[in-house]
Amino acid sequence: MTVYLVPASRDRYELYCEVAAMPVPDSEARSSTLRGRVVAVFRKALAEGEAVRRGVSPAAQSATSRVRRAVVRKIAEAVAEQRLLWHLRREPTAHLLHPDDLAPASAFEIMRRLLATDRDKHRRWCVIDALLTIASTPVALLPGPNVLAYYFIFRTVGHFLSMRGAQHGLSGVTWTAAGSEHLTAIRGVLPLEKDSRARRVDEIAAALGLDELGLFVENVADRP
Repeated sequence: MTVYLVPASRDRYELYCEVAAMPVPDSEARSSTLRGRVVAVFRKALAEGEAVRRGVSPAAQSATSRVRRAVVRKIAEAVAEQRLLWHLRREPTAHLLHPDDLAPASAFEIMRRLLATDRDKHRRWCVIDALLTIASTPVALLPGPNVLAYYFIFRTVGHFLSMRGAQHGLSGVTWTAAGSEHLTAIRGVLPLEKDSRARRVDEIAAALGLDELGLFVENVADRP
């Protein structure tokens, strides 16, 4: 697994990777246990989020379906944001590609700080969403369009997996590192006007063999 340390400003970085979509087991294989039913809800939400990311989105016809579409779009955003951590929790080794104007020790320090921040953030939100899930689960597991409870179950499981992935990245992964002039070049194009920046980042993404780096950079470049 290759993880990219991507400049998001002159002195700020974000972790990025491109991996295959998470396998979604057959959601029809339901369990009678509470855990099994919660997992089934998560798998169904994950499948819908992945479908939206692939551009498969049914037309909304009613107020309920429009609300559901909005929730599924939020799930798709969470899938994109947390996929790195979900995959990292099962990796014994990983390779960190960083800007070549950073020493490897500095790149590792930044990476570990970002993972620790993610671990703490997802732990906090896992607790918050678990409480909301507990309050709504009796309704969520009944037939019907229980959209909000469906969303809270997805968030709780997603944050739990992200927390585990971040912790595994800190304590269970053997890391190697290498510098990349292409990642260094991203820092240089960040101050450009948005359209010019997008064109240059797309060129850098093509050189790195990455399909969605341009969208990622646009999403993180203007964050405070």
